[in-house]
Amino acid sequence: MKSVAVLGLGVIALTTGAFMSAGAAAGSSYFDASVEGAVSARPSGKVAFGVVGDSASGVAAFTITLDADGSAGAILFTSLEGRMPAPGRYEVTGGDVAGTTGFRASYIAGSPERPSGLFRGERGTLEIMASGAGHINGVFSFTGSGFLSADSTDESAEVTVSGAFASTHSAPGPRAAQP
Repeated sequence: MKSVAVLGLGVIALTTGAFMSAGAAAGSSYFDASVEGAVSARPSGKVAFGVVGDSASGVAAFTITLDADGSAGAILFTSLEGRMPAPGRYEVTGGDVAGTTGFRASYIAGSPERPSGLFRGERGTLEIMASGAGHINGVFSFTGSGFLSADSTDESAEVTVSGAFASTHSAPGPRAAQP
């Protein structure tokens, strides 16, 4: 399980970095959160959202990435439906649950350069208050379990993460043709 978690950290860091460098700069976004338990933090920063993968082939996910300034961590929500969610209340689940339309959630403690822990959401809610082609906002609360990098063999650490976010993307301008 440890190798899966370490691999997950790398994928999450890559996804977070790609989203934060690509989309959030062309609009306004913010989030504020509170983390209690094995880690205590007050992450706040930028929001990025969108479809990752190929919707046409059915291999796509919709993600909301909350990237904190400094070393307070990052929060990632993922829906395997591959499209913008409608306003509503969604369950945060710990893995594959047949027939659910919920989200998976993760909290990565520390900075991208020095992650200090990984926690997978086990239970909670994500409420999308408004969503559309260029905006999304909502509130969330979930309990997660995982490990701290100081002892990655002990996956019994728990955190409770709650907060709110809002993001508006400006429509991208036309891109110049590549030579």
